[in-house]
Amino acid sequence: MKDQIKELYVGVDVGGTKIQASLITGDGSVLASNRRSTPRNCPSEQTIDTIEESIHELLRFQNQSLDQLCGVGVAVPGVVCSGTGNVVVTPNMNLSGVELGRVMRERLGGVRVEVGNDCNLGALGECWLGSGRQSEMMVGIFVGTGIGAGIVKDHRLVLGAGQVAGEIGHIVLQLPCESWRSQLRLKKGDRKRIMRDFSRRVVGVRKVKLAKKSATSSMGLVQCGCGNYGCFESLASRSAIERYIREAISCGAKSSIADYNGGKLDVIKSGSIAKALKSGDEVVTVIVNYAATVIGHACLSVRHLLDPDVIMLGGGVIEACQKYMMPVIESVIASDRLLSVSSSRRILVSSLGDSAVVLGAVAFVRGAESSTFDQICESIPKYPHILMLADEVIHIDDVAYMSDILILSDGVIHARPRTPKKDPDGFRFKDIETVTQGGTDLLILATPAAEKTTLSEKCRDYLYRRGIEYRILQLREAVQLYNNFNGRHSAVFHFMEVKD
Repeated sequence: MKDQIKELYVGVDVGGTKIQASLITGDGSVLASNRRSTPRNCPSEQTIDTIEESIHELLRFQNQSLDQLCGVGVAVPGVVCSGTGNVVVTPNMNLSGVELGRVMRERLGGVRVEVGNDCNLGALGECWLGSGRQSEMMVGIFVGTGIGAGIVKDHRLVLGAGQVAGEIGHIVLQLPCESWRSQLRLKKGDRKRIMRDFSRRVVGVRKVKLAKKSATSSMGLVQCGCGNYGCFESLASRSAIERYIREAISCGAKSSIADYNGGKLDVIKSGSIAKALKSGDEVVTVIVNYAATVIGHACLSVRHLLDPDVIMLGGGVIEACQKYMMPVIESVIASDRLLSVSSSRRILVSSLGDSAVVLGAVAFVRGAESSTFDQICESIPKYPHILMLADEVIHIDDVAYMSDILILSDGVIHARPRTPKKDPDGFRFKDIETVTQGGTDLLILATPAAEKTTLSEKCRDYLYRRGIEYRILQLREAVQLYNNFNGRHSAVFHFMEVKD
């Protein structure tokens, strides 16, 4: 077996609008990625051609070849038989009924290929290197155009008997039926009489004429893409939010959302929604708060059913609007009246963003053999050893550093531009965001001014919502901790105190 750090895999995320292929090492370092538009309104062969071309192009630009790969993981938005790689159905794509695993293995010269559902693999990626690190059970909920989810327990996907476990977007939150009072056509005065008569009779209850409308009719609810009514996805996805906005505007409500969305309202992007929120747009604010409230109650249902230690929220809507949505979601969850024993349950947001699915696809390939599955989350990169021979000078691989550097979660070292005027506390949000990508249990922040340095609220909120611990230390203490820490870690080193 090749040394773990040299193992190479390709993860492919086949989405409705884009296909992303990433070259990834066995320890989870993303070396390179490319993207292509997903073919629309075409035979499945054309989509498969694009997947294959994406892989070949990725390898060509990285001077790699198929025979250097340990495997390829492919994620598709639909129901997949994980054992065979056959796609049962992809509602919004043209891969339904395709034996994708077999076809891709043939096209890639026998390279091992595993195929899975995109949300399942996104959850697996987050459990490996993202916000679900070290969780015993994690449910990842992805809010985008639709709503999907994945369940990971003991680092293994929970797929269910029909391999559709985790389809949380299609749990019914609004019942598509009339209430019993409506069906009985009860007037206010009739209710007491009906209930009094009912309580007196043991047998022979007389039949009450029901309303003509069927109890299984839509009752004015929007039909979900799955064909049912009242689904979570139809109430709180981006598609639902844009539908609410269009309806509000058609009813005369004033909104500036079109100004942020190229003057159009047919498809409203998550980024446009976030801009409207930032501007204080009342229509968008009310609607997003409603969607967040629905998401909060869905999280409560997940907690009451499965009680995972981590519920992770991701997807385009959450990534763009988390600042506005998470407080609402958390307030709903905090209002739960059902008592539980003391625990460390958390509601977190995605740490991996667009890389979650491709990393999960690689984890899926690696974990297809039970002998290697349990080793996935224990895989860590080879980190550099740091020496500090003089004050404000560190040595890494015989190179002396006296200016600020970033050490990423995969051990790669980057120079850090200094911008003290915009960064009075010494640590920029962008730097912290950069070094914590790809899986970090501990962030080490080194500065000579450790005693009087604090992080901004934005930085603290970012780390808290992703379950990342951090330490602000003097340089020598930081070097010692960096060298001795056994888990995945990253660091930002400042060598000079920032002056006011």
